[in-house]
Amino acid sequence: MFSYIVLIILFVFFEALFSGSEIALFSVNKTKLKYKASEGDKKAQKVYNLLEKYYKQYIYVGLVGTILSITLATSTFVAMLHDMSTYFPFLKSKEEIFAEAIVIITLLFGEIIPKSVFQHYADELIYIIVEFLEFFRKVFKPFLWFAEGINKVVFFLFRIKSKQDKYYTKEELLDLLLQIEDIDEIKKKIIGNILIFSERRISEIVIPLSDVVAVSDDKKVMEVVPVFKESGYTRIPVYRKRVDQIIGFVRSYDLLLAKPNDPITKYIKGIRYIPEFTSLPNVLKGFKHYRDHIAVVVDERGATIGIITLRDVLEEIVGEIKDDFVKKEKPKLKRQSVDEIVVDGLMEVKELKTLIDIDLPQGNYETVNGMITYILGRMPKKNEVIHIGDYQFEVLKIEKRRVLEVKIKKIKSD
Repeated sequence: MFSYIVLIILFVFFEALFSGSEIALFSVNKTKLKYKASEGDKKAQKVYNLLEKYYKQYIYVGLVGTILSITLATSTFVAMLHDMSTYFPFLKSKEEIFAEAIVIITLLFGEIIPKSVFQHYADELIYIIVEFLEFFRKVFKPFLWFAEGINKVVFFLFRIKSKQDKYYTKEELLDLLLQIEDIDEIKKKIIGNILIFSERRISEIVIPLSDVVAVSDDKKVMEVVPVFKESGYTRIPVYRKRVDQIIGFVRSYDLLLAKPNDPITKYIKGIRYIPEFTSLPNVLKGFKHYRDHIAVVVDERGATIGIITLRDVLEEIVGEIKDDFVKKEKPKLKRQSVDEIVVDGLMEVKELKTLIDIDLPQGNYETVNGMITYILGRMPKKNEVIHIGDYQFEVLKIEKRRVLEVKIKKIKSD
């Protein structure tokens, strides 16, 4: 009886290896593996070449091995029950229970658990997996010839064309992009932004009403001109009675030859309304089609929640667009104490690393503002706090969609 149990455990173990290997082949990051191989990693080169040459056969090995292991485990279990029933006759009436037991054992320990583990650690285990599958590829060679022969016959009879197209997921491309050192950081950032651009929504970058610079429609030109000068904008929304009732916008260059006492309504241009869940690619298409640069963002009830501009959308691809005529200032730094500093949101992370000893998460950002937004996955709120290593980052000031000031404090470890 002991020998039966050992054999059952052995066959279930092999079932786990074969089924896990099969899912790992589908889950492994081939782009990362190819990159390691190109960098001279001998193990990666060997594994990548074997996968390129025998990938389909390894899939067959996984299938054949899994089926064979299940068959042997079940047959051994049946043989064990048969021998045991000679000494314990009552077991014959419990055959259904034992049949369910072996099904649960093979499913749980031979399929579900190993597949979860192998899928999660596919990139780490692929080196061992390929060695394992390569050994059994040679053992199962006759079965593989037979399986491939049937496969070719079926494809021929049903006129099925085999597809050899190779494609990469966005995640694989982003992962590869972060590893390439020959591309400068700005290009990396732009390429990375393009890859995730289609997944972005207006709601992520909308300028909320509380931050919108707008004027009332009862104003005169001479009252609106100073608003343009102070804000630096070339387009300003116009509202009626309340700021959430935007009826259009005015352009600064339309007021150049306007009379000071002219009502601002004389120069109002129409404005579009866009649902907050519209994707950024569609927003960009809309700006291109209608040849406008500003739109009102509304929620599902039609209530105004903010505005969006063409510049905001483009900055999601190319990063912050700086005006050439604006005087560039060096990001400010204030030291509050030995363990506490206040920095400008535009301070580059490279400069920050020279001030404090910190390991920052890898990502497509260059400034403190970009880093905080990247970590949170959204625009931070005022007084919001995040922790990175031994440091606490507190957002002190926000303007529009940018962090202006951040307080960084070293946390004393116990």
